[in-house]
Amino acid sequence: MKIKNPFIFLFGRPGCGKSAVYKILTDLFKKEKVAEEFERIDDFPILKELLDEDKEFKRHIRKDGGFAVTDWSIVDEVLQVINKKAFEKVKENKIVFIEFARDNYLNALKNFDKNFLENSVGLYIKCDFEICLERNEKRFKELGGKDIDAHIVPPDLMKSYYKKDDIEDILNSEGIEYLKRIFPVKVYVVENNYDGLDKLEKELIKFVKFYCENIK
Repeated sequence: MKIKNPFIFLFGRPGCGKSAVYKILTDLFKKEKVAEEFERIDDFPILKELLDEDKEFKRHIRKDGGFAVTDWSIVDEVLQVINKKAFEKVKENKIVFIEFARDNYLNALKNFDKNFLENSVGLYIKCDFEICLERNEKRFKELGGKDIDAHIVPPDLMKSYYKKDDIEDILNSEGIEYLKRIFPVKVYVVENNYDGLDKLEKELIKFVKFYCENIK
């Protein structure tokens, strides 16, 4: 199965700006007439639904206004659910975004089958850990968990699980060309270490071109 508009994976630690990237990209794609309809599949509501079923707290604990996973196999289950259901969202002139954060994206993508990966493009949002940590706490204080983008990741979990990830390690040690050679989907990297959105939008204009080149 080949779809006209491949899925877009949005990768990056909590606080890197995935929600802002999604909003900017939808405007850019509309402007360029690449698509008219967009849907965002965030793994957090799926994870929360699975944890709500964990009444005896065998797989998580409540912590710091949020929760902490104790059985990490559940995060793979979340991606397996997305792998099964995302094609149901596909239609003409529509782009489906898949958003999640992990410490090891190469392992995480093993939860998607070959057909899914062949119909996908990846966008990694590179952002310094300290900035992400600050944004993670700030958005929760300002919005109080009122929507999907305002949940908090407990600070100690940010420091233990999200402080490093394999994409950032590869970029820092081997560089982007090596990452492109070994990564299971075509991948693009943007930086978001700034407060304003102007620089981010300029970088995302380049990603739109990259995306269009890869769907021809």
